[in-house]
Amino acid sequence: MMCGPKMVPDVPCTSADDPSLDQKFAYCHCKYMTSMKDDRLQLRVDATSKRRLEEAAAEAHLSVTAFVLQAASQAADNLLAERQTIRLSPDSAAVFTEALNHPARVNERLAATLKRPAKFTWLD
Repeated sequence: MMCGPKMVPDVPCTSADDPSLDQKFAYCHCKYMTSMKDDRLQLRVDATSKRRLEEAAAEAHLSVTAFVLQAASQAADNLLAERQTIRLSPDSAAVFTEALNHPARVNERLAATLKRPAKFTWLD
C-alpha cells in the first residue's frame, strides 16, 4: 500500500516552527502506525476498575487501550518467561547436572513398563 502526503485544498496546515508545514497536507497514518491491527480483544469491567484504569492510563500519558495492552503484554511475557525457566538451589543444580551427565540405565523391568499401554491420558 502506497501512502504519502495528499494535497487537500481546503485544509491549511501551518506552523511557526516548521515552514515546510505551510503546505496543505492531510494527515497520513502510515508514517506513524507501522502495522494495522485487525484483531479485537474486548473485556467487561466494573465501573470502579474502569475509573482506576483510566486514571492510571492518564498518569502514564497513554490511552486506556495502550495502557491495558502494555500491562497485559508485560504480564504475559513475565509468566511465559517464568514457565520456561527452572530455578534450583546450588545443591539441586548440582544433583540435576549429575543426573543429566550420567543418566540411569533402562533395565528390563522399566522397558517392559514403558511398552505397556497407558491407563490414563494427560490433560495438556
